[in-house]
Amino acid sequence: MARIPRETVDAVRERTDIAEVIGRHVALARRGRNLVGLCPFHQEKTPSFNVIPDKGIYHCFGCQAGGDVFRFLMTLEGLSFVEAVKELAAPVGITIEERELTVAERKALRQRATAFEVLDAAAGFFEAQLWTSAEGAPAREYLEGRGMTPEQARSARLGWAPSGWSRLIDHLHRQGFDPEVLAEAGVARPRREGGGYYDTLRERVIVPIRDERGRVIAFGGRLLQGEGPKYLNTPETRIYEKSKVLYGLDVARHPIQQRGRVLVVEGYFDVLSLQQAGYGEAVATCGTALTEAHLDRIRRLTRDVVLVMDADEAGLRAAERTLPLFVEAGIQPWRLDLPGGKDPDECLRAEGGAEAFATALERRQPLFEWVVGRKLDAYGDTTMSRERVLDELVPLLAMLESQGRGAVAVTDGRLTRLVANRLALPDDAVVKRVRQLVATGRRPEAEAEPAPEVAWQPSRDAVHLLWLVVHRYDQVADLVARLDPSVLGWVAGEDASEDAQQAVRAALARLVSGEPVATVIEDGADPTMQRVLRAIVARDKLYDEAEAATALAHIVDRMARPRWSARLNQLKGQIARAEASGDSATLLAAMRDKKALHEREKRLDTALRHGDVAQALALVGDPGGSGVPPAG
Repeated sequence: MARIPRETVDAVRERTDIAEVIGRHVALARRGRNLVGLCPFHQEKTPSFNVIPDKGIYHCFGCQAGGDVFRFLMTLEGLSFVEAVKELAAPVGITIEERELTVAERKALRQRATAFEVLDAAAGFFEAQLWTSAEGAPAREYLEGRGMTPEQARSARLGWAPSGWSRLIDHLHRQGFDPEVLAEAGVARPRREGGGYYDTLRERVIVPIRDERGRVIAFGGRLLQGEGPKYLNTPETRIYEKSKVLYGLDVARHPIQQRGRVLVVEGYFDVLSLQQAGYGEAVATCGTALTEAHLDRIRRLTRDVVLVMDADEAGLRAAERTLPLFVEAGIQPWRLDLPGGKDPDECLRAEGGAEAFATALERRQPLFEWVVGRKLDAYGDTTMSRERVLDELVPLLAMLESQGRGAVAVTDGRLTRLVANRLALPDDAVVKRVRQLVATGRRPEAEAEPAPEVAWQPSRDAVHLLWLVVHRYDQVADLVARLDPSVLGWVAGEDASEDAQQAVRAALARLVSGEPVATVIEDGADPTMQRVLRAIVARDKLYDEAEAATALAHIVDRMARPRWSARLNQLKGQIARAEASGDSATLLAAMRDKKALHEREKRLDTALRHGDVAQALALVGDPGGSGVPPAG
């Protein structure tokens, strides 16, 4: 079993800015003391994902996902708890002392750490070759010819892979890295014959591919001369899956959130040129088509995507094929065609530069409309060709109609009218075809992960009591600590099980003792209690500081009344039985206790009416005869 000292985990959690970590993946906007965004764990149109920085947790009111910063990384990136803690410890200057790690966990941590170390060292080698070696001169000239400034090239950590079969391997071996480890990281390959390894990239301009935290996870190499593919990437590894990686996203994340859009291009140098020209929101795929995983990463940051793909036939087909993916993801896609069929890098280096690109960007076209025009251009303008176009477009319209998501929805009929107009058909004819497909041939929609089953439901008063302790700790914690324990007997509600009562009492006791709510949530054994606490933390407006103590008194009063009622019914039963049996001693005692309880109830009502919190909380305890406080 993996073990990290509790105090170390708490220190990492306390020093880590949860908003900054989650903000790498989700576009967050300030709402009061919380930050809100679209949930990364299920598709939604209206933000219900809350980050509460001062409590160190997140909570989604849509799918009920939530937890602390460790839980976020574990869920989103598939890390173990130990890996998540180690990921966050180093940036905040905490060294993790591993104790009792399993063999598998040690191996996983070692492999992950070593891969990042290898790739960072390899990037340093390539950088040195570019800037300090004679062999790097052609690469420096190439970058200068593309208009790349030294500052931009150094920021992107561009490099040069020299000639020779094992220059990188030899260099890294002298630093203590074995060739087998280099092969696992993708920068070396095993020889087919004779054993040994050789460098994956040679005589190429090197573009480090980084993850969203800025760590090198792979390399792309651009051939300047000679035979071979113009671009070559290192292979997929344990930390690099090209179908999930967007080049430049580590730099583009903040500009995307600020501008509310992302520019998706095809080449690494297109990204670098756009970033240098002031378009920091540019990203590129790593030699693959746009995938659902790519759009999932984009969807967390923006719902506005501009495709700036190549104008050759392959690029046009690729743009057309992405439309269903955008529809499924609920993202508004645009198509941007640059003048003269140029790619972004060529456009920026041509006459007009950034200004010409800005002008072109204003003329971007909704991808759906672009696809309609492309199909008409391809099939011609005959009756039969229009029918063929309609056959291909109706499924997309049906998807949009059935999902009705945001800017790409057709609930207003705009796109249906557009298709009808372009095909010279009556609106009703197109609408009829779409409705028929929606009714009979709707594609199954992807469903969000079901919310965890709720085993019990806390009472409203239990929720409000916990809210006060979490949000108004200074005003109520001491008061709660001094409560008669009997008051909390039915804290979860009259109908809740003893396990539920115990879950609420345990959480309340830990919170009153001053434990951070994030720790209480993550260490809790009851999933319903965890969900309730996350929702409580995300709700920041319920009682003002000035009314917190009075609210506590009324809540505790309502929680205690069922026991008072039960005690009164018990006394009434005793009185009736004593009268029937002629037991005068029991009758007098029961009548005395009943009168005292009624008098106590009147005093409690008076204390509550006048806001005397101390008196109310003193009176609200055990309703048993021996527990009735004296008058006064």
